[in-house]
Amino acid sequence: MKLRCVLILVCLQTSPASLFADALTTSGRQVISTNLKEVRLVAELHGFAIIAGRHCTDCDENLAIYIRRIARPGESTGSAPQRGDSDRYTYPGKYVDYMTKKLVEKTRMFYGYCYEGQPSLLWLTEYRSGDKWVKSEYLVLLGDGGLKHRFVEGQQPSLAHLQRAQCEELPGIFAEMEP
Repeated sequence: MKLRCVLILVCLQTSPASLFADALTTSGRQVISTNLKEVRLVAELHGFAIIAGRHCTDCDENLAIYIRRIARPGESTGSAPQRGDSDRYTYPGKYVDYMTKKLVEKTRMFYGYCYEGQPSLLWLTEYRSGDKWVKSEYLVLLGDGGLKHRFVEGQQPSLAHLQRAQCEELPGIFAEMEP
């Protein structure tokens, strides 16, 4: 019996961006192009997609949170990026120093109607400064006019708003800080 080998070559036309980035589909079947890998939809909130992802695979970059506006009916999905489209937010979790392996940051993230009934994302962070822990919070309000940001260091005043039923916590990860 003779063994016959056949080589099949398949060529697909792809754009360079599709080789390196993943797209995301919303619940309304709208495709959002990202410049991210390992992308996943965390939530859709007030016309925005809350996305987890990173810019590379097999690299030192940690998973992060990104916020993208979902195009409304009649808007082009290829429209110019909105302010904040490239902003990178900390993924919740416990982070250790990559050299010493000591815990240096603890971050929790909440999304939903977490601040005075408004669609929002809230990060509550504790980070090591010398021998003590410093608390801070970072609030992003999602409005029709875009994103509004507020940072408070030394306290976490929005903690009182988290008991609402429409406010969810994204489970955290354990990771090393980026070098």
